Amino acid sequence: MPTSARMKNRPEQILREAARLFASRGYRGTSVRRIAEACGVSEAALYRHFPGKEHIYEAVIAWKAGQHDIAGHLAGLRDAADIESVLRGVAEHILGFLESDPELLALKFGACIESDAAAPILFREVRLPYIDFLKTEIESRTARGELRTVDPFITARCFVGMVMDCALSAGVWNRAAGLDFDSAAVVTNNVPIFARGLQNHASA
Repeated sequence: MPTSARMKNRPEQILREAARLFASRGYRGTSVRRIAEACGVSEAALYRHFPGKEHIYEAVIAWKAGQHDIAGHLAGLRDAADIESVLRGVAEHILGFLESDPELLALKFGACIESDAAAPILFREVRLPYIDFLKTEIESRTARGELRTVDPFITARCFVGMVMDCALSAGVWNRAAGLDFDSAAVVTNNVPIFARGLQNHASA
């Protein structure tokens, strides 16, 4: 491959190798030197593309999130008929992309136990888009009288947290309790319960 083509493809190679290392070793356990070695380049060459490890990690998470088109999926839920349809669409997308992307699932799990730069970046890029979307949906549907009055941010955060925890913990539950747990059961069981709690029954 010509040098110019290798240089053009270098950022994606860095992201690919860094994602693999961050997923397997965590943020703290992954050094810029190790990423450079995995890419077959010097640290100086890697720094020409990214200023430091935190910037690489941030780019990896944004790259991973972009692969699953979170914003596009959420935009398609804005015309949903009711809050249960909205919640179902959010939950199914979260569970779907975390189950289909083991690296991102490992990154999410690692961020739960690492208190440094990793957690805020993952929260902003992966979790916050769902929370912001649900917050806006709850506010607008409450204003129309469809939902009872609740704190929209707390409610959105709790719902997204519940779904993501189920995606992260499903395997642990199965091994610890001898269950054959399917994370899709979260949608079937919990979404209607959550939706009924939000509905403004007085306006029905």
